[in-house]
Amino acid sequence: MMIKTYIVKSVTDAYPMIFQDLGKDAFILNTKQVKTGGFLGLFRKKKVKVVAAADLTAENPVTQAVPENPLDGFKQKAGPVEGVRPDSQIDVLKELSEVKGLLYSMVKEEAVTIPKSLEKWAARLREQEVDEEVIQYIVKKLKLSYENIELAAESDIMPTLHAIVKQLFEEGIAKAGSGQDACFITLLGPTGVGKTTTIAKLAAARVFQQRQRVGLLTTDTFRIAAVEQLKTYASILNIPLEVVSDPSELTGAFARLKGCPIVFMDSAGRNYLEDQYIEEINQYLRYDIPQENYLVLSMTSRWRDMRKIVEQLKAVPIDKLILTKWDETTCYGVALNMVYHYPYPLAYVSLGQGVPQDIMAADPGFMAKQLLGVDENVSGSSISVKTII
Repeated sequence: MMIKTYIVKSVTDAYPMIFQDLGKDAFILNTKQVKTGGFLGLFRKKKVKVVAAADLTAENPVTQAVPENPLDGFKQKAGPVEGVRPDSQIDVLKELSEVKGLLYSMVKEEAVTIPKSLEKWAARLREQEVDEEVIQYIVKKLKLSYENIELAAESDIMPTLHAIVKQLFEEGIAKAGSGQDACFITLLGPTGVGKTTTIAKLAAARVFQQRQRVGLLTTDTFRIAAVEQLKTYASILNIPLEVVSDPSELTGAFARLKGCPIVFMDSAGRNYLEDQYIEEINQYLRYDIPQENYLVLSMTSRWRDMRKIVEQLKAVPIDKLILTKWDETTCYGVALNMVYHYPYPLAYVSLGQGVPQDIMAADPGFMAKQLLGVDENVSGSSISVKTII
């Protein structure tokens, strides 16, 4: 395996170089915002460190020609890998779990036949709109768990299946404590996913649980109702709110919020299938302070539509993921698809309109049980779905 690191303005800028150096079968291990240059710690520029790798065997040599479209054939990592050091292949291999190792081999293999003993569970996953590639991966893991899967009893298969799905969620969930140094937190996402309510929940949790002084910022001047809604929350929480209509107004807004160690920004919901809005949101995310950007998506969205939005937002520096409206669906496959296919750690799941109670830190056991339709009273207790983060 060959591993290389690139320092670029955006992830998309790294694609041609990755193809040139590592070939069309390369995959990204990790992306992270870094600051470079400057003088005596001043005037440093924000860039992105991209760590990529490829399995350079005789059957998979580096292809020097760069594809006409750098995105064609590019494989993103299945889940987040933190702490990767480009000068230590051993450390990287330790970080790559069995899940990712099987994923890489699966890409080159033909689809497996689903044994009769697994047909029921494969049907359940399809009903939940789990991506076919993810189903194939789960089936392979199950077959590896038994000497003869056809002879396995259903009562034995279910706990193993739950463990595999739970592990997939664990691979894609944000680690506790990550991003604690961020003082500027932005929520972005398409229209109607519940960003304003979610930002109120996160702010309330900081105020009530951590006793922090929090400030709110909104750029959503297109919807008067959204501004008024956030004003109401700010009044209830007794915290300041600033409304900005242009990126140039951010400096003044931060000056007025200087007494708040944490500032949450609610971005305007837009149709991110249109390129013009991608650059617009990026203008608000170039402030040179420790920040985290959360992509907010709704569980009621179709997987095909969700995937298009995420692909369109590759040029935006996204750090974590929030899934809303978990309580408004009985189909949970898009959550598993997201953590499997994309490198954005899942941080929170929203389960209702209540502020701040209807949000929880992503819990792999709870999500796996919901996806598989497992009775929690039979398989053991889970955390309450009405838990304040």
